[in-house]
Amino acid sequence: MITSQEQLDIIIKKIKSYLNGKSQTTIRTLGKTFRGFESFDQKCRIDKDEFLIGLKQNGVVLTKFQTDFLLNYLDRNRDGSIDVAEFLYLIRGSPNENRLEIIVQAFKKFDKDNLGFIVADDFKGLFNSKNHPKVRRGELTEDQAYIEFLQYFREGNKSGQITLNEWKEYYAAVSADIESDENFIALIKETWRLK
Repeated sequence: MITSQEQLDIIIKKIKSYLNGKSQTTIRTLGKTFRGFESFDQKCRIDKDEFLIGLKQNGVVLTKFQTDFLLNYLDRNRDGSIDVAEFLYLIRGSPNENRLEIIVQAFKKFDKDNLGFIVADDFKGLFNSKNHPKVRRGELTEDQAYIEFLQYFREGNKSGQITLNEWKEYYAAVSADIESDENFIALIKETWRLK
């Protein structure tokens, strides 16, 4: 007999296989898709229907049983909504302490007043994308990589502000694509010209 945890692991593994079969930015794209939905709120929650639509739009196909199981697992309080951050954490995990430290350091470089948010103008002209994975593979120019970075935060974000949690979520997805701590830390330092 299969346990609930084993069933969840099977579903998460299946979702990861769909996402990994596409491109490096799929987890980020999935998060961006969810944030763009009308039901997305300040608590990073969306309704069940849009959650399923988001999965489908990103090429994830689950059986009815798997869908029902996942929705029941993610909607523990039975309010009909899904915590996007919790779901993305299930898929990619959380960056380790060393990675999280450099992610926060990069954010704080621009949040000098400790307001808890930054705006794109804060880092305009500082973004160094020459070592961005897509730039290195020749898929994007450095300018295109910067535009893609900005678009990630603009979609579903009407305030124009980037919170620390949004910053962490973005870089947690980047972190999931880079095996070596050393390479990830070097990428963040180069991107944001950190010492």
